[in-house]
Amino acid sequence: MEKWSIKDSARVYNLDNWGDGFFSINKKGHVCVHPSPNSKYAIDLRGLVDDLIKRKIKPPILLRFMDVLQGRVSAINRAFKNAIVEYDYPAGYQTFYPIKVNQQRQVVEAITEFGSKYNMGIEVGSKPELVAAISFATGKKLPIICNGYKDNDFIETVLYANRIGYDITIVVEKLFELEKIIALSKKLGITPKLGIRVKLSARGTGKWATSGGSDAKFGLKISELLAAVELLEENNLLGNVKLLHFHIGSQITKIDKIKNALNEGARIYAELVKMGVGLEYLDVGGGLGVDYDGSKSSYFSSVNYSVEEYASDVIYQIKNVCVEAQVPCPNIISESGRALVAHYSVLVTNILNTNTQNALPDYEEYLEDAEDLSPTVRKLRDIYRSIDRHSLREDYHDTLQLIQEAVSLFTLGYLTLNDRALAEWLCSKIFLKINNIVERMRPVPEELQSFQLALRQPYFANFSLFQSVPDSWAIDQLFPIMPLQWLGQKPEVMATIADITCDSDGEISSFVGENGRTKYLPLHKVGEEEYYVGFFMIGAYQEILGDMHNLFGDTNAVHITFNRKTGYQIDTVINGDSTAESLKYVQYKGPEMLKQVRDSLEKNVALRQVSFEETSHFVELLDKMLTSYTYLSE
Repeated sequence: MEKWSIKDSARVYNLDNWGDGFFSINKKGHVCVHPSPNSKYAIDLRGLVDDLIKRKIKPPILLRFMDVLQGRVSAINRAFKNAIVEYDYPAGYQTFYPIKVNQQRQVVEAITEFGSKYNMGIEVGSKPELVAAISFATGKKLPIICNGYKDNDFIETVLYANRIGYDITIVVEKLFELEKIIALSKKLGITPKLGIRVKLSARGTGKWATSGGSDAKFGLKISELLAAVELLEENNLLGNVKLLHFHIGSQITKIDKIKNALNEGARIYAELVKMGVGLEYLDVGGGLGVDYDGSKSSYFSSVNYSVEEYASDVIYQIKNVCVEAQVPCPNIISESGRALVAHYSVLVTNILNTNTQNALPDYEEYLEDAEDLSPTVRKLRDIYRSIDRHSLREDYHDTLQLIQEAVSLFTLGYLTLNDRALAEWLCSKIFLKINNIVERMRPVPEELQSFQLALRQPYFANFSLFQSVPDSWAIDQLFPIMPLQWLGQKPEVMATIADITCDSDGEISSFVGENGRTKYLPLHKVGEEEYYVGFFMIGAYQEILGDMHNLFGDTNAVHITFNRKTGYQIDTVINGDSTAESLKYVQYKGPEMLKQVRDSLEKNVALRQVSFEETSHFVELLDKMLTSYTYLSE
């Protein structure tokens, strides 16, 4: 076996770059998670999964590490605090968590608890989110910002909430919305606390660039902004507008795009202040990106800046504009949801089996009798036996031509099924030999860089891509994926990850590698021992966007905190959906279904078509399935 170390595995999976100090590999060759970047304390993920299975918590399991969440809250606030000190910024900073990123109650509870010392707030965009935020804010000084479209019920609820002591800012997205707010505030006799969202000409980058620019869905154009100011002045409400908001998109990959937006937004803020608008806050929106692939580039799954650089630029750019315009610097708000929660959750699941490559017969014995081989197969056999570094390119091209020839001859009836199988087997063996040579070549010839796709094997994992990592399917988002064990051994299989849905799209074939994106995932040959893989950095959006393709429901989820004495502590276990619960989402009722089946079977028993014992056992099996996990158990 080729010498291999955990450092080689860290390199192959690019762990040190995307892991951001929260993940490492221990001496056992297992992936570990740390409570804070590069902490000496760690939890062995393979050991944790074994412990959970002993507790009857079966994979797939969503692991939520609350200390990692706390670490991200602290990191963002610390970066802004340091930037404020560095640039002698005369106002403050607040993080607001946009609840749409992950509305899970335990997640929001943890964020509001961890963020209380930073006066963190919550941003909402719908009536259900508003109700959830109000429940969290009850009895606490928890500020809330309301974005998105609003109807009269929404607006009236916010106005009364402010009247009885809640701190809620309602952000105007459209002129007609402002008219509604003014009319309702007059009718109820309650003065609103207002913000205004403006459309910038500046745009972000990547998948969400359309969130900014003049064609953006939300916000007021400059002409509309001036009309709003006039309307507010007519109603003596200029002093009630406390916040100016802009947003140019999620996962902004380039820092220069952020700088452009900051300059434009700060200029608008300065002009509004000079016009008498009572602004105290400038909300720079979301967009702080996450380096999913560890490349530190402007690729859409990465970012070319750090949290510290982002905070520094926000503070510097806004102060620079305000000093030049001779207006007071605003308190700054950011809504960095993705950067807060992406790292904290890991989905772990088991590999069920691989494809049939390992079960194929060994055709070596057929190669000896040259007279029985077709000319096409004989040529492939000769390449297989003679290929070396010097004939690599020629043999590769000849192999491609010969396998196509074998398929054509079979279709025309000139090649037997056995000959075609032998040709396929030889082709795969030749590609493996080529790969062994190519792995040692630097640089790799351009025409040989893509042939490895023919060597990929699908590894079937016990999960639904559409439920647990929907962005991988919907927008080609990269998430780090790697095995949890055997990382002291060289992975010998070039794999893709297929899920257990009956959809051909349920397969991941693009991965994070040592040089950025790669078309295969290096994995080990699966034997009798359970083999687990982890899907990392899926805390943002994935838990809430997941759908129920094939009626695969929510996975088991476990909330974990670090404990220096015992290693870890399980705080919460949330059972995944049963089959009955998944069926209930689409209007099926388990008891009714069982009754229907039982009644029909009783008629068959009466007619002596089946036995009572058979029907009873069948109903027991159905009942057991209704109460069981939607994912596979064996």
